[in-house]
Amino acid sequence: MKTRTNFIFILLMFGVMIVCADLIPSRSAPQQKYAGDLSLKQRQAIELSISTNATSSALPDKADFKTGEQVHVGTVMTNLANESVTVCAFSNPFYQNRLELLRDGHPVAYTKQIAEVVHQSDIDLCEFTRHSDIVELKPNLHVRVPSIELQEWYGVLMPGHYVLTLKRTFACCADGKLNSSNEISFDVTHANESGTSSEGSK
Repeated sequence: MKTRTNFIFILLMFGVMIVCADLIPSRSAPQQKYAGDLSLKQRQAIELSISTNATSSALPDKADFKTGEQVHVGTVMTNLANESVTVCAFSNPFYQNRLELLRDGHPVAYTKQIAEVVHQSDIDLCEFTRHSDIVELKPNLHVRVPSIELQEWYGVLMPGHYVLTLKRTFACCADGKLNSSNEISFDVTHANESGTSSEGSK
């Protein structure tokens, strides 16, 4: 009788372990892993547009900044295909974005802290402190995602002429499948200097 009771107890404990395993979220939830897992054709149909105007695509880019002034980069996704696709609009900016910034023709490095975060995400780190924003990207619909603050990635920008390109994945985690944006440019001058009147190019 005792043996039978122990056997039943073991079966019950085994069942509880299975249920608990199903309830505990995995390191990467299914929607975080697969949202944005698009075919090459689907990815190529999505236009990625950036500007130094992070609030409205109807306003012109800002071409001149002072040292220490925040540079917010707006990003807009547009699906040029005839069918809707599901993408991860926002999860963690350092998982989804790869910025390429040149100052007077020379690459600008990420800060040490951001470089480490980017490196960790590239080796399959995928953990979130908030729910990811999964959206249906309908044909010809513009979707603006949270802006990128360049100083957060690079620290204070020194005076010079800058050229920026963004590469971005439509998944919630770094997956190596990146779309490239247009190229924009702007200038940074000392706070006591007057800026140029040149317009930023897209």
